[in-house]
Amino acid sequence: MYPAVERYLTILNKLGIHEEKGSSIEVSTDELALILFCTTRNVKIIIKKLVDEGLIEWQAGRGRGNLSKLTFLAEKEPLLMEWAQELSRKGEYKQAFDLLQTYSQSAEVKDRFVHWLNSHFGYEAEQKEGNSVVDTLRFPVYCPINTLDPSEVRFSFDSHMIRQVFDRLVEYDSVSGRVIPSIAHSWESNPDATEWTFYLRKGIRFHHGRELTSEDVHFTLERLRGNRPHNWLVRYVKQMECIGNRTIRIVLDKPNHIFLNYLCSSAMSILPKDLMLKDEEQFWNFPIGSGPFQLFQWTECCFEMTANPYYYQGRAHLDRVVIAIMPEDTASLSSNANWRQLISDHRTKDTVSDRDWKSIESLWRGCTLISWNLRKQGPQQSLHFRLAFELLLDRMKQIRDLGGDRSYPARGFRPTERTPYEESSSNPEEAKRLLREAGYEGATIQLLTYGSHVADAIWIQERCAEFGITVIVHTEDNVCTSEGKGDMDCILHGMVFGDDEVCEIENYEQIGNSLRDYLHPTMLEWVEIEVEKVLACKQKEQRRQLMDGIEQKLREEAHLLFLLHKKINTQIHPAVNGVGITSLGWIEFKKIWLENPASVS
Repeated sequence: MYPAVERYLTILNKLGIHEEKGSSIEVSTDELALILFCTTRNVKIIIKKLVDEGLIEWQAGRGRGNLSKLTFLAEKEPLLMEWAQELSRKGEYKQAFDLLQTYSQSAEVKDRFVHWLNSHFGYEAEQKEGNSVVDTLRFPVYCPINTLDPSEVRFSFDSHMIRQVFDRLVEYDSVSGRVIPSIAHSWESNPDATEWTFYLRKGIRFHHGRELTSEDVHFTLERLRGNRPHNWLVRYVKQMECIGNRTIRIVLDKPNHIFLNYLCSSAMSILPKDLMLKDEEQFWNFPIGSGPFQLFQWTECCFEMTANPYYYQGRAHLDRVVIAIMPEDTASLSSNANWRQLISDHRTKDTVSDRDWKSIESLWRGCTLISWNLRKQGPQQSLHFRLAFELLLDRMKQIRDLGGDRSYPARGFRPTERTPYEESSSNPEEAKRLLREAGYEGATIQLLTYGSHVADAIWIQERCAEFGITVIVHTEDNVCTSEGKGDMDCILHGMVFGDDEVCEIENYEQIGNSLRDYLHPTMLEWVEIEVEKVLACKQKEQRRQLMDGIEQKLREEAHLLFLLHKKINTQIHPAVNGVGITSLGWIEFKKIWLENPASVS
C-alpha cells in the first residue's frame, strides 16, 4: 500500500496542499507526469492503483486537451501517522521522521507521532507461537554507534555496546574495586609485573559456535599494534606465547602493575581469529564475539541484539534489546515525552516519570572541558590569556542559563564529595587584568565542538563577546578524526571515566585523543614519564597521587579548562529489577529482569 500512499501524498502536496478529504481538482495526465517524474503511460497505471486502493476518485477528461477531475478520498495526517508507525515498527526511525518532515509542516502531527513513540519504546512481553514470551527492551538514543571495532573505539556509547557483544580476559568489578575473572579463570605474574600468564576457561564459544582459544587472545593483542588508537595498551608487550589452547604468557619489557586493568579495557575485547582473517571488512558489517548478546541486525536507524543462549556466565534475562538510533535533531521533539526506558542519554532533556516509577540519579563520572591547542600559534599560547578565559566564564550562570543535565562547576576530571559545594571561579575584573597582561589585541579564537556541546559553545561565544573576545564556533560529527582539528585554537568536549587509572591514562596515550593531541610536546613528554612511574608503582595510593599530580599541573598551567559535571537521571518501572548504572553511564542489559512482564509497557 505504501508506494501508492507516497504517490498520493506527493500529488496532494503539489496540487492540493490545502485540500482535504472530498476535495477535487482538475488536472491533466501530462501535469501528473511532471509531478511524479514518470511517463504519461505510467501515470495511468498509478491512477488505477490509487483508485483501487480507495485513495482517489478519477474522472477522465473526454477528448484531447480536456482536464480530468481528481477527488482526494483520504486525509493526509492519518495516512502519515500510519506510515510513520509502520516504518518505526520495522526499525526505520530516521525514515519515519523524514516522511513527516517531507509531507507535513504541522507541529501537531510530529507531536502526535512522538506521543505514539512513547508507547512504542520501553518493555514489551511479546507473545510468540507456542505460547512463548519474548521480553524485549526497546529504547531511543540520539548518538549513532560509530564502530564496534575494539581497536578503534573512542566514545563511551560504542565502548558500552562492545561490552555487550565481546568479552575480555578479565573484568573490573566496581563494587569490590578488584579485577575479577572473565575469559581467564586464573592468572599469575612475577614480582616486578613484567611476565603474566593467563589460564582460559574451557567451553567459551563465539556466537558462530567455535571455542575461544589462546590463539584468539594472541591475535587480538597483536592486532592492536601499529597505527591504531589503542596501540599504547600493548606498547610494552615484548613477547606472547600460546602454551596450548588455554594458556597464554605475555612478557613486557617494562613493569606494569596495572596490566590487568589494561586488559579490562573495551579495546582489549577478544576477537575470533578465523573470521577476521577470512574477511575482516565483512566481519565488521556483522561482528561476532562471545559476549552476553549477539547481533541480530545493524542499520542506520536500528541496532538489535538477542541474548546469547550459551553465555558462560549465564544467559541474560532479556531476550531482545532494540536500540532506536534517532536523528539528533529530533531530541527536542521528545522533550515532553515520557520515554519508558532504562537508559538516560545525557544529550536529551530531563523527562517526567509516573509517580510510582523508581529513579536513579547520579553524577556523570567525567566532565566537559576545553583543551587548548598549544601546538598552534595564537593567543592561547599565553598563560595569562588562558587564565583570563578561565576566570571570565561563570559556570553557575552557564548552568542556570542552559539547564538540562548540567549540575555543578568542574574543578577536575571526576566529581568528588566536595563537588556540590564548589563555586564558580569566575572573576571578571581579574580576567580583564590578565587579558591586558597577555597583550591580547582581539585575535579570533577558533573553537571546535560537536553534538550535545554546541549549546555550551554558543553560550561561551556570547560570554566571551562581552569581554571583547571573538570566538568562532565550528562543529563536527566526529572531532577525533576531524581533518581541521589541528587548525583550531581549542576544543570543547566531554570525557567519561571508568573506575581506575586506565581511563585517565588513555587521555594521555590514545592516538586521536583531543587532550593528548593538543598538549605541547614538552608537556606531553613530561606526562609520559609520569605515566611510566604510575605503571611501575605497586601501591594504589601512590599511583593515585601520581595521577592527581598530572591533573593538578594541567589545571594550574591551564592546559585544560574544566567546565561542568553533568547528572544522569534514569527512570525505572517498578516491575524492573537488576538495574545499575555502569561507570560509562549506561545500563548493563544482561542484569535486567522483569518481575511481571505483562504489566510493563
